[in-house]
Amino acid sequence: MEGLFSLLLLLLLSLLAVFFHLVRILFNSPVDFSLDWNLFLSWIPLIIAFFADTLTKRFGGIVVLGILSLAWLAFFPNAPYMITDLAHLTVDYQRDLTWHDIIMLFSYAEVSLFNGLVSLYWIHRSWRRVFTRGTANTLLLVSLPLAGFGVYLGRVRRMNSWDVIHEPGAIINNLIESLLDRTAWVFAMEIGMLLGILYLVLWGVIRFRIRHSKKNTDSN
Repeated sequence: MEGLFSLLLLLLLSLLAVFFHLVRILFNSPVDFSLDWNLFLSWIPLIIAFFADTLTKRFGGIVVLGILSLAWLAFFPNAPYMITDLAHLTVDYQRDLTWHDIIMLFSYAEVSLFNGLVSLYWIHRSWRRVFTRGTANTLLLVSLPLAGFGVYLGRVRRMNSWDVIHEPGAIINNLIESLLDRTAWVFAMEIGMLLGILYLVLWGVIRFRIRHSKKNTDSN
C-alpha cells in the first residue's frame, strides 16, 4: 500500500502538469507534445523500480533484480532529462504566456524529477535487500553520473532509451565520442551531483520518519 500511495500522489502531480498543458492549448498557441511523451518516459523507471522493490521484498532473487536494474538504468535518465526542457523557455515579461510557461515547464520537470528520485529510492532499497550494503551503495553512486551521462546523450546527442534496442551501434559510437567531450563529463557530474544531493535529502527525511515511528511504537 505504501508504494501504491506514492504512485497515486505522483499520478496527481502528473495530471496537474498535463492540466497546465491543456490550459496552454486553450490559448491556441503552438504546443510541444513531447512534454507529455517525456513525462510518460519518466514513469517507466518508476514502474520498473516499483516491481523490483515488490518482488525482492517477497521473493528476493539476484537474477531478476539484475535484469530489472539494467532496464531501470536504461530508462532512469528520462526522469532528470525534463530539467533540460527549461531551455525551451522564451522570456517576455510583458507576455502572460511567459509566466504560464514557467509554471508549466517547472511542473513537468518537478514531477519527472520526483519520479526519478522515488524510483532511485525503491531500486536502492531492492539492492540493499539482495546485495551487501557496500555493493548497494556502490551501485547507487555509479548510477548517478551515468544518469547524467544519459541525459547528455538525450539532449545533446539526441539519443533515446529505445536506441539500445534499435540502434546499438549508434549508441556505442556516441558513447565513444562523448567520452572525449568535456561538456559530457561536466554534464554527467553536475546532474549526478544534483541527483545525489536531492536523494540524500529524500533518504534522510524517510529514515527520520521511520525511526520516529519506531520510537513512538516502542514507547507505547
